[in-house]
Amino acid sequence: MEIRRHSLTFTILFCLSALCMALAAWLSFSAEITLEDCKELGLPVLTVDTEGGKKIKSKETYLKAVYMLYDGEAATGGGCKIRGRGNTTWRTRELYKKPYLLKLDQAASLLDFPAAEKWVLMANTADKTQLRNTYATYLASRVFTGMPWTPGERFVSLFINGTYAGLYGLTEKIEAVSGRLPISEADGSFLFEVNSRQNKDWNFRSERGVPFSIRTALPPDTARFKKQQAIIQLAEDRLFDAKPGDSTEGWQSLLDTESFADWYLVNELTKNHDARFNSSCFLFYDSTKGKIFMGPVWDFDISCGNISWDDCENPEGLWISGASWYQKLFTDPAFVTLVQERWLEKRDALTESLTWLRQRADELEPAVMLNDAVWKNIGHRQWPHAPGWKKRKTYAAEVSYMTNWLENRMKWLDNALQYLASTQQ
Repeated sequence: MEIRRHSLTFTILFCLSALCMALAAWLSFSAEITLEDCKELGLPVLTVDTEGGKKIKSKETYLKAVYMLYDGEAATGGGCKIRGRGNTTWRTRELYKKPYLLKLDQAASLLDFPAAEKWVLMANTADKTQLRNTYATYLASRVFTGMPWTPGERFVSLFINGTYAGLYGLTEKIEAVSGRLPISEADGSFLFEVNSRQNKDWNFRSERGVPFSIRTALPPDTARFKKQQAIIQLAEDRLFDAKPGDSTEGWQSLLDTESFADWYLVNELTKNHDARFNSSCFLFYDSTKGKIFMGPVWDFDISCGNISWDDCENPEGLWISGASWYQKLFTDPAFVTLVQERWLEKRDALTESLTWLRQRADELEPAVMLNDAVWKNIGHRQWPHAPGWKKRKTYAAEVSYMTNWLENRMKWLDNALQYLASTQQ
């Protein structure tokens, strides 16, 4: 028994020592990377310096900071606050590189995007290609454009307190503010999300068990929340025809069909795991149109085969069509026809999107390799443990895995979407 205790103690001490050595090596190497090194990559460089050099340890509490953004010869900066963000990416131990939320003291236009206060710094740490989120953004903004707004994103080299933190996606935050979602909460419009975590200020489950969260910047107001909940419930009731005696308008009067079709195709093509009405599925109600719109798209790090469960690593098989509201939508022949027509209409553009993806990977590779020199993701064990990760020792191999998966997925969907109606019966 005494020998076992000593053995366990030795193992713990050894692991702690190895961890400290790895951390020291990371800090040493990160410190050697300069702003000039990153500027040579041709990407914008963002620096964030917290007050007193404090480390960002919380996703609830902001730290005061200052920022500077260098884009070629141009530079902009000012006061800000920063905190952690995310759910799985924040708490999973294998994902050391963390995402952040940046809140500027004064709204500013960053990288030619409309001025705003809040900006997301996407770590893309679970995605060894760094491209799954940006590819989804490409699809939603250039191919399946039926959603009224898609968050803009640009890659930046991030420095925190003078130390290189890696390659990040500076992304517009999904919120109902000027320059972003085309709605205003002042007129009764609102943003909401399918959110299984139910961790926002205003949460509820619909009568059919769909977990929704209202996303608002307005002060708490129970009456307003109940009105918003009633609008969502009415849309669901009409969709499922829960009141057959009601001879008023059908579900099309409350749901925007084109945005629902295009959001579906982006997420079904990429077989985005969380998009099966689990989390990060955004919708908004536009009071001026009296309709609910699906989107914007968000959170694609475990898509395009970058996963090891629920058969989502398999390029075959429908996934999103089985989600609650979508399962019902696909019993309507008109919606099925719309989805099929949109797929055929955009099929050539989808083939071209793979060319764009490969070109983007070539452009980004030097920045990815610098990021990987610090975080050591490629060829190493890392959640979500996509099949074959041990054999893929290079960035090119990871990109090929993603593009080959998408090619196979497109070919399979060419046939499957023709018979979509019969699969939903």
